[in-house]
Amino acid sequence: MKNRVACIFVSLLLGGLTPVSTVQAQHMERTIKANIPFDFVVGGEIFPPGHYSVVLVGPVLLELRDAEGRTLANVLTHSVQASAQLDRPKLRFDTEGGRHVLTQVWRDGEAVGQQVFRPKSARLAVQKRSGHVQTAEAGNPR
Repeated sequence: MKNRVACIFVSLLLGGLTPVSTVQAQHMERTIKANIPFDFVVGGEIFPPGHYSVVLVGPVLLELRDAEGRTLANVLTHSVQASAQLDRPKLRFDTEGGRHVLTQVWRDGEAVGQQVFRPKSARLAVQKRSGHVQTAEAGNPR
C-alpha cells in the first residue's frame, strides 16, 4: 500500500512540474539590441545615446536594459498589427516636447509589434504636433 501511495505521489508531482516548464517556455524573453544615437524617453525617464536591449519579458511587459543587462525601465504594451512582416527589427520613437519617446517595438519576421502604453494626454499632444518619427538601428542577437 505504501508503494502505491508513493507512486501516486510521484506521478502527481511529475504531472505538476510539466505545466510549469511549459509556462516558462511560453514566456521566453524576446530581445532586440539597438544602438540608439540620440537621447530618448522610456517610461517617463530620459536616457542618453548608447547601446541598449529592448526585451519583451511577457505578453505585455517591455524592459529597457543597458549594455551590461541591467534593467533601466519597465513599460506596459499592447499588440499592434502591421500590413506586412518586417525584414528587420525596428524601434519607433515619436517626437514629443522636443524629446524622442519610444512608442513601438517591432521584431524582424513578424507583422505584430508592441505599442507602448502612454497616458491619453500624451497621445493627444503628439497627434497635435508635427508627427515626426525617428527610428533606431536595431538587430537581433545571434
